Amino acid sequence: MSNGASSGSSTSPWARCSTCCIADRKAEEKGLATVVSSSMWFNIPENTRYRGEDSSRDAKASHNGEMVEKGSVELDNGVIYTGQWSDGRRHGFGTIVRPDGGKYEGYFEKDRACGSGKFRHSNGDVYDGQWNDDKAHGKGKFLHADGSSYDGDWLQDMKSGQGFETWHDGSKFKGEYRNGKKHGYGAFTSSDGSAFAGQFLEDAMDGEGTYTFSDGRVYQGQWRDSQMSGIGHMKWPDGRWYEGGYAGDRKSGEGKFCWPDGRSYVGQWKGGKQHGVGVYVDAKGTTRKGEWEVGKRARWLDPDP
Repeated sequence: MSNGASSGSSTSPWARCSTCCIADRKAEEKGLATVVSSSMWFNIPENTRYRGEDSSRDAKASHNGEMVEKGSVELDNGVIYTGQWSDGRRHGFGTIVRPDGGKYEGYFEKDRACGSGKFRHSNGDVYDGQWNDDKAHGKGKFLHADGSSYDGDWLQDMKSGQGFETWHDGSKFKGEYRNGKKHGYGAFTSSDGSAFAGQFLEDAMDGEGTYTFSDGRVYQGQWRDSQMSGIGHMKWPDGRWYEGGYAGDRKSGEGKFCWPDGRSYVGQWKGGKQHGVGVYVDAKGTTRKGEWEVGKRARWLDPDP
């Protein structure tokens, strides 16, 4: 049986076909935009010692739970506090200014930031929202100096719950967070126009999801660690489509590839290319069974039709 090497006039047109049944010369589908991650940490001073005997006496003048307002008090580490006190502790509304220029303005409870407040970091980052025990907790918005931001739920200084995040390059994400990472259902849009809607696991696309590439391709199916892995369906703008197995962003295992002119290949894949035994149908509906190696037909396994 000919393997397609001959081009003589007596050779079957099926034998000469070594490239017409190649499904996809671009084995790897990878082109996914990076899912950016970031973490935040807030550290409001916990100092309850005061510099100077007079300052200490003034700060501790309140008693019996009454809130009093004193002038600025300098703490041991150079932090300046101005605001309300109760039983010798920062309690009520107040302002803390740190030596590095960082500033918190909001409510305190027993020396800790608690309630609503705004913290401006010395590097220009700003958090404005709810606090508990010196940590961002509840609803709040964090704005980075570079223009990126997060607006949503916080749990003990970490993004957790529902949130909306944007980056300075125009990328954005809206969805669920847990322990500071994208976790659960969410929708991510990259600055290059690509988009993903589906499941996330610790900042990675993982589970079921649909990815729209910037070149118009659409993949719908299973993901693992931000790669197409499992069963999925890929459609190209020119009408081609593939349905079957994926592993590490590449077609793998059993799958079906169809061309817009009616041709199709059903069979085995490896590393994104036809590899193994498969059945090829031409545009006229003629069916041939063959064997492929690394994307090229090696031989037909049935007689010429």
